[in-house]
Amino acid sequence: MAELRLVRRVPPGRRAVTRRALSTAPLDKLLSDGTEWWELIDPADDDEHPAAAVAAVRPDGTIVRLVGVATPPGRSDLAVQVLIALVNALRATSASRLVAAPPAHGEELLRQAGFGPYEDGSYAVDL
Repeated sequence: MAELRLVRRVPPGRRAVTRRALSTAPLDKLLSDGTEWWELIDPADDDEHPAAAVAAVRPDGTIVRLVGVATPPGRSDLAVQVLIALVNALRATSASRLVAAPPAHGEELLRQAGFGPYEDGSYAVDL
């Protein structure tokens, strides 16, 4: 049986766990400058268990820009899962499109998550 994973915004109480999972110091700045972090979690895990994957977005009106995706090494399947779950979560908001730059995130990864090319060279998915 496959694990049940859900996506949610990273709650303030889990920022330290997220920082450790990503092993990056600039996370605090990104968490406070308007960037929203979303985590793919197993809801049965406790709050000390790191997320399976994390995605960062920056809302800009009805357009949301993908800033980054973090997964354990070699787990592009989790990157695809977090992006698909993020798209579904954003559909419940006023956002109309999620946009990503393919060189930064990988064109194949974006295609697997349902993104398609736009005329400006970005990849996006309409919400």
